[in-house]
Amino acid sequence: MKPKHLQIIQYIVLLGTGLTLSWLFFSGLNIAQLKQTLNTGNYSWCYLVMIVSVLVYVFRVLRWQMLIKAIGYEAGFSNTFAALSIGYFVNFCFPRLGEITRCLSIKKQHNIPFMQLLGTVIIERVVDIISLIIVLLLTLMLQFDKIIDFFQNNVFKPFYEGVIVKIIAGNSIVLMVVSAVIICSSVLFFYFRKTISEKSPKILLQFIQGLKEGLAGISKLKEKKLFIFYTFLIWVCYYLMTYFWFFVFEETSVLTWGACLTILSIGTIGRSIPIQGGGMGAYHFLVGQVVLLYGVTGIVGKTLATLIHAGQTVFTFAMGLVGLIIFFVGYWKKR
Repeated sequence: MKPKHLQIIQYIVLLGTGLTLSWLFFSGLNIAQLKQTLNTGNYSWCYLVMIVSVLVYVFRVLRWQMLIKAIGYEAGFSNTFAALSIGYFVNFCFPRLGEITRCLSIKKQHNIPFMQLLGTVIIERVVDIISLIIVLLLTLMLQFDKIIDFFQNNVFKPFYEGVIVKIIAGNSIVLMVVSAVIICSSVLFFYFRKTISEKSPKILLQFIQGLKEGLAGISKLKEKKLFIFYTFLIWVCYYLMTYFWFFVFEETSVLTWGACLTILSIGTIGRSIPIQGGGMGAYHFLVGQVVLLYGVTGIVGKTLATLIHAGQTVFTFAMGLVGLIIFFVGYWKKR
C-alpha cells in the first residue's frame, strides 16, 4: 500500500473517530437543556477570551520570528502572523498539515528555504511538548487526588466493569468483541509487520533527531530568556482563555484555579489528539468529565466543554480568514 493511500486511510479513520466520539457525547445530551443553559450565559466574558486568544497568536509570532532570525533570515510580523493563522486553520481541518502550510506561506513571501523553516517549527513543537509535560507534572503535584479520580472513573473502573467483570461472568458478546479486537489487531500487525519494523525505528530516530535539532536551535538564540518568557506568556494566556470561560455560567464561576489547571492539562491532551476539528469529541468528553470532579453538574459541564470548543473553532476560522486576506494582499502587492 502506498504512503499516500495510508495517509488517506489515516485521515478517514481519525475523522470517523472524531465523529463517533462527538455522536456519543451529544447523543447522551439533552439538547433542550443545553440550549436552556446556553441562554443563561453572560457572554461579555467572550471579549476577554478573544483578546487573550489574539495575544497567544502575537506571542507565538514573536517567538517564531526569533527562531527564523536565529537561522539567518528575517520575516515580517504581518506575514508571519498570516502564516501562523493559516497554519492553525489548516491544522483544524487536516491535523499536522498546518505546519507545512505555514512554512510554505513564509517561503512564498520571503523566499526562505522550506526545510530550514520546517526546522524552526520542529523546535517550536519540541518546546510545546516540554511545556505540556511541565504543566502536566505541575497539575499532577497540585491536583493529585483529582487526577487519580479522573483516571479511576474514566479509565480503570469502566474497563474493569465493562470488560473484565463481564468476561468473568461469562458474557459471550463482550468476549466475542474482545476476541475480535485482538484477532483484528493481530491480523493488522501481521499484515503491516514489515512496514512497522521499517518505520518504527525511523520514526523514533527522527523524533530523537528532531529533539536534538530543537535543543541545538534554541542554543543558537541570542535572547534565550526572551524566548522562554514568550513561551511562559503563551501558557499563561492558555490558562486565562480557559479561566475566563468559567464566568459565563453562574454554576461554573465557582471553579477554582486548580480546576482550571486540570481542565487546561486534560483539555490540551484532547486537542493534541490528531483528530479533525481540534480534537472534536475527545476534547468534549475529557473536559466534560473533568468538571464533574469539581462538583459541577453533568449538563453544565458538557455545556461548558461545548462552548469552549465552539468558541475556539469560530476564532480559529476567523483568524484563518484574516490570515488568508493578509497573505493574498501581501502577495498581490509583491507582484
